[in-house]
Amino acid sequence: MEKLNPEYIMRCPLVPQYKMYEDEIKRAIETVLSSGHYINGPNVSAFEEEFSKYIGCKYGVGVNSGTDALIMALWSLDLNKGDEVITTPFTFFATCAAIRQLELTPVFVDINPDTFLMDIEKVGALISPKTRVVLPVHLFGNVVDIPRLREIVGKEIYIIEDCAQSHGASIAGRRAGALGDMSAFSFFPSKNLGGYGDGGMVLTDNEAFANTIRSRRTFGMKNKDVFMEHGVNTRLDELQAGILRVKLRHLNEMNSRRKALASHYGGLLNPDYIKPQKIENGVDAVYHVYSCKCPDRRDELAGYLEGNGIQTNVYYTSAISDQEAYKKYYSRKFDLPITNQITKSIISIPFYAEMKLSTLEHVAGSINHYFSNIR
Repeated sequence: MEKLNPEYIMRCPLVPQYKMYEDEIKRAIETVLSSGHYINGPNVSAFEEEFSKYIGCKYGVGVNSGTDALIMALWSLDLNKGDEVITTPFTFFATCAAIRQLELTPVFVDINPDTFLMDIEKVGALISPKTRVVLPVHLFGNVVDIPRLREIVGKEIYIIEDCAQSHGASIAGRRAGALGDMSAFSFFPSKNLGGYGDGGMVLTDNEAFANTIRSRRTFGMKNKDVFMEHGVNTRLDELQAGILRVKLRHLNEMNSRRKALASHYGGLLNPDYIKPQKIENGVDAVYHVYSCKCPDRRDELAGYLEGNGIQTNVYYTSAISDQEAYKKYYSRKFDLPITNQITKSIISIPFYAEMKLSTLEHVAGSINHYFSNIR
């Protein structure tokens, strides 16, 4: 079949955003470079304050990645080896990697077939005497109903929100990241709020948790000669903080463009063939990734689009519990029929805040064209 467009359309190119804010970003970089402060300087402190205020938390502690944000949040709870963490099997590897790094045991709950989020109504049946934490993931910019989850798990079990994909999303007017005991954010370059390298942050209203993480992120040191506790080296660097401060000022406008583009996609795509992630009432999603169910001919569609210069991705190709790296850790089997179904039908199509309407319409038209010719 002839190509519909000779120009290759990437799923999420990063240069358009840089070009949009290039002058501001360059000034921020130059300010940091000329200051001589490169580690734990004024930009890190300012960004911690600005981002925690934006989300609605009292304390923010910058670390060097979203994965480390999860690790440090879990570590601050001083859990015991083998304690259980209930989480979703339909997420990026890092969610479970953080749990295993502390020798905790992941317990997987199946997902909702339409929202792709943890099915919180199934969590209660998985709680055991060893359950200490529930770790929901606000996947693709959607939001798990944390207030309802709290009702289910009670006050004794900690809730740590994985917010790697939900910068600025909210439910019932409260932002994701300010709903549980702690939250972990990633500032990987492709995120809604992304730097130009790795970066992460833990947010909380609990001063003791914040102080513990702040100490342990820098070797547990009081000063260069005095070390108060065992710690590691995981710091958000000054350069990334300066860049992120610029982008944070534009986050709402970038998210607004994402919402408008998502709405336009939804009006163009034929739901009989490809159905976008469902957003529940009361949720203000930020569409980190535009993912859809394509239960019929998903792989053929991806091949057709690639052949016509349109990149797609599959997030995620299998449940975390099926990954070779983790199979050996589980003593109990997990019933995950919905997750296994979704991994065979999910597809993510080109989507980013700076995407032109003409590009979006071409992608949607190509998808509709494919299905109209296989009836």
